[in-house]
Amino acid sequence: MFGTRRLRQRITDLTALVERLVDERDTARQDAADYLGAAKRTAERNVHLSERLEAARRPAPLRDALTYTGRIARLAHAVARLRQALATETRRADQLQARLDDACGITKPAVDAGAMWQHRRSDRLKEDMR
Repeated sequence: MFGTRRLRQRITDLTALVERLVDERDTARQDAADYLGAAKRTAERNVHLSERLEAARRPAPLRDALTYTGRIARLAHAVARLRQALATETRRADQLQARLDDACGITKPAVDAGAMWQHRRSDRLKEDMR
């Protein structure tokens, strides 16, 4: 009567459509939750990797201490070697200077006796008496 069969068919079609849309909504919600979870895990992994990268860039105190201890030991050894070389070269330079002084006659007693001759000069100017 008055198209009840058509109305019932329409209700059945609309009910099926609603069920399909509800299923699609549930699937979309599940997919969105999965994508959100994956995005959160990816963000956490990125944070973890950036922290590891910063830690790798920042030297560790123990590693630095060992590195610096080794460097200090090597530098101390180099300084000791250089001090010994300096002392050797200073002795050598002093010996060469003494030989030069002997060769030029500077070490003779007469030179030592006349060391103050400038102070006893009679023709010396007053301004030279500083």
